[in-house]
Amino acid sequence: MPRKPTLHARHARARLVDMVAGLSSEDCLPTLEILGKEFQLHPSTVFRILRDLGTEGVVWQSPNGRFYPAASRSKHVRGLPVFFIGREIWHWSRLYHEILEGVSEVCSANASPLVLLSAPSLVRQSDPTRAPRFASTNTQKAEMEMLLPSIPRNCGGLLFDHLWKDAALSLPGMPSASKVQMLHGSGKLMPVAAPDYEDAAGWAKKFVASIKIGRPLIISPFKGDPAIDASVELLKATLAEHGPEEVKFDVLTGKLRKLGARNRQTCLVCPEDNTRDPGHRPAHGTGQPLEV
Repeated sequence: MPRKPTLHARHARARLVDMVAGLSSEDCLPTLEILGKEFQLHPSTVFRILRDLGTEGVVWQSPNGRFYPAASRSKHVRGLPVFFIGREIWHWSRLYHEILEGVSEVCSANASPLVLLSAPSLVRQSDPTRAPRFASTNTQKAEMEMLLPSIPRNCGGLLFDHLWKDAALSLPGMPSASKVQMLHGSGKLMPVAAPDYEDAAGWAKKFVASIKIGRPLIISPFKGDPAIDASVELLKATLAEHGPEEVKFDVLTGKLRKLGARNRQTCLVCPEDNTRDPGHRPAHGTGQPLEV
């Protein structure tokens, strides 16, 4: 259980906020050692206060370790490389492609190269029709330890695959640059950038309610991916009044044939990973898939 900050630490925090407000975008705060002596606190305590202020958007920590006003971040990281650390390209979903295309555009505008560091063992899939195998915690830690030396401490930011677990993301030697995890994560170590899954599920509910169909089918491509699992569970809960049925992707064709034979209108709801085969043609009497 985290300790409650002492009155002395709370006073130091208030003074730090005032100090940041008086800085220009070019100036940084004094070193942790100097601040510790001024506030009569251990440098590690000062660092924890500044880390919390960074989470709140008051300051940001430069790759050189110094703390600056948050508004100066874009100027200081311009031109520095940004790293995506995750699955190999052929395991990217459509959503991954779209997100990283957007990241690439921003990096290009900021004159910052986007560097892709692949972790081959993070997810393995020998055939698209087979369920993937996800790396264990120990395998993830070993993979991350091999990748860390490739990341310069002076980088513009780190973007992590959502499959990484906190144990791998908290290894010693991780650069101090800003970090974001894509699609899913605990949120304990860094912010998580994800679509509004609740909003998407709400739109699916509105669509299902607006048409006369049989039971909606929620397509579950596989188990073990935290983002897909969470999306499927949210869809099931949101569509509960319509009696949704979860169907595994590998048995979908047979399911559609049975529904088609009974001439029922069916809505297929696919989770965010969009794993539906683009060449697939629904059986007679079924509706087009709704991707959320």
